[in-house]
Parts: sequence; C-alpha cells; structure tokens
Amino acid sequence: MAGRPKKEDSRDNQYRVRLNDDENEMLDYVSRMTEKAKSEVFRQALTELYQKTKLAEARRDFEGEFDQSEEYEPTWEDEHVSLKRTIDCPYCGHTHMMDFEDDCETSSSERSMGPEILYEFDLDDCVCEKCGKQFRVKGFICEYPMGCYNHEDIDVEPIDDEEDDGEEDD
Repeated sequence: MAGRPKKEDSRDNQYRVRLNDDENEMLDYVSRMTEKAKSEVFRQALTELYQKTKLAEARRDFEGEFDQSEEYEPTWEDEHVSLKRTIDCPYCGHTHMMDFEDDCETSSSERSMGPEILYEFDLDDCVCEKCGKQFRVKGFICEYPMGCYNHEDIDVEPIDDEEDDGEEDD
C-alpha cells in the first residue's frame, strides 16, 4: 500500500517549544475558543508577527531611521487588526508599504465569538516607485475574533502593458 502523496508545502521542520503553566493555559484557551489546533495558533501568531516586523523594517528604511539597537515591540494600534502590509514589486522586488484600510470592502458574518470581519481589496493601479511599472494587488485579510488576525491571501500580479510590447496602434 502506498503512502499519502507529498504536499507541495510540506511541514518538514520541527521546533519544540517549552511553555510555563500560564503560557500553556493561554494556548489552551486560544485553541479552544478559535477552534484551531495549537500548532495552527503558533503558525498564525508567527505570520502576524512576521508581517508586523516586515512593516516596521520597511517603515524604518523608508523614514531613514533604521536603528539596529531599537527593538521592535508590536503594539495594538486600535481594536482591529492592522491592514498595513509590505508588498514586493513583481518586476524588480522593491518593497512597498501599503495600507489597505481606505481601499477595501468590509464584510462580516456572525460567529460564536462575535463577528468575523473580511477586508477585501483589488487594486490595479499600483506603480512601483523604483522601476515605474504598474502591478495589481488583490486579496483579503480576515479578522476573527475582533482584534485578532485570522488569515490572509494576498496576490501581487504584473500588469501586461501592451505599449511595452511594441503593439501600439496609431
């Protein structure tokens, strides 16, 4: 009998985490209330901290205030998750800071711990400040329960410009 086929995104790396009693209670609570496996709680927390760290790094680089001695401390800016992300240009890889707050459609559905909020966006007018090419950013960021990052799916696509291909009509 053959085993299961290997997944494209297999999880081959393992880390052991030692928790004290308080941390273990917090993990049990979050797992129970969100109905997520404890491993998924860790992955979600890692993804959120990764995004916040990338954003802080991009902000410091942009503002010219990069200080290696400064330690990054995530803060709750308000009661909702941040809609700020770093997006890399699909042509040259330049990192852009984007805030989807003003450019998204918000919807919600009621769940056991309150509303699940979905922030959806589709921006096709993004222009790279380094290479000048236009690209599209579309996707969503999900918040559940309120104030807690749940998951996201953000796609960055190049926009084919017919003028660049020499197919201009006069």
